[in-house]
Amino acid sequence: MTRCIPFIVLVFVLLIPATLLSQDNTPEQPSDSGNRVEISVNAELVSRYLWRGQNYGQAPSFQPGAEITLRGFAFGTWGAFGIAGDGYPELDFYISKSIGKFTFAVWDYWYYDKDVNTSYFDYRSSSTSHMFEGQIMFSTGEKTRLNLLASSLFYGSDPSRSLYGEAEIERGFGKNELKLTAGYQFKGEYYAPKSALVNIGCTYTRYLFDFNKYSTYISISLTANPALGKTYLTAAVGF
Repeated sequence: MTRCIPFIVLVFVLLIPATLLSQDNTPEQPSDSGNRVEISVNAELVSRYLWRGQNYGQAPSFQPGAEITLRGFAFGTWGAFGIAGDGYPELDFYISKSIGKFTFAVWDYWYYDKDVNTSYFDYRSSSTSHMFEGQIMFSTGEKTRLNLLASSLFYGSDPSRSLYGEAEIERGFGKNELKLTAGYQFKGEYYAPKSALVNIGCTYTRYLFDFNKYSTYISISLTANPALGKTYLTAAVGF
């Protein structure tokens, strides 16, 4: 396998969009909202780059992102660029499709290691710095939201092909939000040397000012990786 992009495209072309029928008694008016392209951007400055209980060394880290949505599909990119610390710059791309309460996604995670002159276009399993992940997420609730995630690192720089599961509860109250997270590695060695609870977190977010569809916020998180015996307290600002 030299490239995974054709596989990603094939997976999502085969997904059939679900049609939602209105129950309003008034006559239906033609709508092109499903055909409308929407673009969103975001950016965050965090005191330390953590992901699923892993410490990536960037402290602090600037993390911008952008997404295009159309017909329930989302195409996006996200990056992490260290202002200080020893971590590597990261650039990720993803494609996702939402059907009802389920979201299916494929991510391409990539980092640049200047010490070995990492090439972005190296997709060979023996030397690539890409990791491809397949995800399925189930989400339900409105004011209190439950997210259940299952993911597999199926190709790339994780030869152990790690399997990860996560449960997350989000609760909003006014301009405040509280999020509780628990993540477990079922297989592999990416998050910990063996199967274990690798990510326990609590995040409090306070939303500040609204500008059209964007809101500025500050947050503070307490994150622990019980398998590695590590605990971190981090802060972030963003929109």
